[in-house]
Amino acid sequence: MTKVLKSFNEGIDILFDPIEHTYHYKDRQFLSASSFIKDYTEEFDSIKMAYMVSEKTGVSQATIVDVWSSNGNIAAGFGTAIHNVLEHYYKYKEVGAKMKETNAAMPNHPFLRQLITELDKIKVDGDTHQEVLISHQKKNICGQVDDLLILDAKKKICRIRDYKITADILVEKGKLGAPFHTMKSNKLSKNYIQLAFYSYMMMAAGWKVEGIDIFNWNGEWTKYSLESTELGVLIMLISGTYVK
Repeated sequence: MTKVLKSFNEGIDILFDPIEHTYHYKDRQFLSASSFIKDYTEEFDSIKMAYMVSEKTGVSQATIVDVWSSNGNIAAGFGTAIHNVLEHYYKYKEVGAKMKETNAAMPNHPFLRQLITELDKIKVDGDTHQEVLISHQKKNICGQVDDLLILDAKKKICRIRDYKITADILVEKGKLGAPFHTMKSNKLSKNYIQLAFYSYMMMAAGWKVEGIDIFNWNGEWTKYSLESTELGVLIMLISGTYVK
């Protein structure tokens, strides 16, 4: 079912289709961050690779594709579930503390409780907003930020943050297309491009983005950050692409 989402930085209403993962404003379709990144990354050719593995192992090509597809669905489902848990907790954290001494927003399952407790040790608390839609209507682009930390509302200073559940975030695969070809071709670089894409939109609306943070869980939480100088270089690369 299509949802109406209000842009945080522009105040416009954007129609979001969660099934197709598309965004529309008036008669225009907006480009999302994930769609933007796809134009600069190599897609995994599962059919070709499955044929090669089949030749070596004797397992049918179709079965290999099914195994990979099932693994992908499990990983995606797990990532979505964890995102929902974190969004729920940080959205209702303050209310939950008033409802119950142990915080009613905290999940009951010990694994999820530990996940949040460990994340809180490296994550700065403050005026945070979960799953925030931001946009740049002149460029026909938008996206949803996992966690927007407002450092100074009057001066419009913020940090843009994201949660990832990626086992191989630093493993280099394929190549990134120009102008991002000098970056390491791993998932962390793609994450940085994604958050710089968000930063570009926020800055266009008069905000200062102090930096970006990736919180990745791979058995334990690790924080990866780009501060203003490095982030500025990446934003300049984005502004020079077809979004200009």
